[in-house]
Amino acid sequence: MRLLPLFFLLTMSLGAIELERQGWRRQEQNGVVAYFRGEEAMMMTLPPKPLAGALRESYEKARESFLGGELVQRGSIQDMAGGVFSEYVVREPNGSLTHRASFATERGGQMLAYLYATNDEPAFRKYRSEAMAYFAAQGPSPASTASVVGEWYTGRVSSIQYQDRVTGAAAPTSGNNMTYRFKADGTYEQFGLMQFTYATCTNSYFMNLSGRWELQGDVLRVKPSAGTFDSRTCGGQPVRKPANLVESVWKVRVNGNELTVTDEKGASSTYRRK
Repeated sequence: MRLLPLFFLLTMSLGAIELERQGWRRQEQNGVVAYFRGEEAMMMTLPPKPLAGALRESYEKARESFLGGELVQRGSIQDMAGGVFSEYVVREPNGSLTHRASFATERGGQMLAYLYATNDEPAFRKYRSEAMAYFAAQGPSPASTASVVGEWYTGRVSSIQYQDRVTGAAAPTSGNNMTYRFKADGTYEQFGLMQFTYATCTNSYFMNLSGRWELQGDVLRVKPSAGTFDSRTCGGQPVRKPANLVESVWKVRVNGNELTVTDEKGASSTYRRK
């Protein structure tokens, strides 16, 4: 099998250790590490890349450059193990065809991608299951009840801050914050704050909910049973109303101190552990 030169560092992981146990041969030269299954197939890790938008979009653009070549069978991009995956065929610069599969996941704002490649279609099918297991080992861990318990938050603060031209006093900064506190007894609390400042006028909105939560597989259900919604416009009197008690259903993954939830429309939010 002829492979293009490798310029990528493969870091050791549990998945890489499994490859060695299954007969994959580790090679290293000038700091470059790769895994080979005889002369038939190769497994490698590509260097991290900053995400340019959503993971799927970044992956679709990057996969055409994985080891070079031209995509001649694009293959569909699918969700897999907390990341994205596809199988495709590439025409190398010398005219030969390479069968490839790659997987990418997000970590710390970067895309981590893994490549499985062979010039032989029967070999591609033969070792495909080992490649899929290796890819799955690289993705975020499936959520468990124990891993979800705790306090999680997301939010941002605007870099713009208004100042009163007369008094010189700084106006409150615009921003938002959402916090979930999942308790081991199956109850939860949710706190949300949104604040917008225009000139000297500040609008604030605060939500406080409580109820129960449950995790079934990778599906998290959050069921509010009580809550309030407070609003205050331009320094006026606060107004309190009952909050809308709407159940949320998400697919959820845990990656270290990050909790990613994805709704039925595919929109995702990532929370960090407090």
